[in-house]
Amino acid sequence: MKASRQFMVVIGAGVVLLSAVLWGKIRAKDFWDGATPAISLNEAVETVLAANPGTAAMDATLKRESNNLAWEVKLNNDLEVYIDANTNQIIKTEQGWDLGDIPLLSSLLLAR
Repeated sequence: MKASRQFMVVIGAGVVLLSAVLWGKIRAKDFWDGATPAISLNEAVETVLAANPGTAAMDATLKRESNNLAWEVKLNNDLEVYIDANTNQIIKTEQGWDLGDIPLLSSLLLAR
């Protein structure tokens, strides 16, 4: 009886692990769906820098935004600018935040 119970646990764990792997592959395929951006990373960064003079790009990532591919470009002034990867148009701009902006955390950080 004990051996059959262990066998069932092992089979169940294997099914769960296999399901997790397959789910991850399906989600990754759905996310990218083979789409490639029409706008290169360099073009997106140039567009962002032209719209934000005096800044520098710190990081850029290809993401899904409103079900479309978009370049997210992070600037040195804590702005995050999203560029449509097909039209090279700015979709939105967000202000990033720093832990130092939160009063309680900034006092803890400054106390070091």
